Amino acid sequence: MKVYNIFDNLVFSKDKEIEETIFENDQVKIIRICSLDQATDFYDQDQLEIVKIEKGRASLELDGQIIELKEGDILPIHPHKIHRVLSQDKTIWLCIFVK
Repeated sequence: MKVYNIFDNLVFSKDKEIEETIFENDQVKIIRICSLDQATDFYDQDQLEIVKIEKGRASLELDGQIIELKEGDILPIHPHKIHRVLSQDKTIWLCIFVK
């Protein structure tokens, strides 16, 4: 069994978010995302996504509402809730997708 540290081997890019899969099976996928200041397109996902800000800050638009997230905040995003990231500040995300 591998022990994973969310803060080991961090890689940030000015061009895009950097995603790394921590664990995946047919029921769940867990990823780490490292982001500088990227904004994203709108997402409409089939899965429940639970996001946690490990480090940094982010602003999300979720169903037309602006949500400010800081370190330690956890936000469940239910299936087919339209959302996007508006801004980030050297953010480390832990994202859990329930399939």
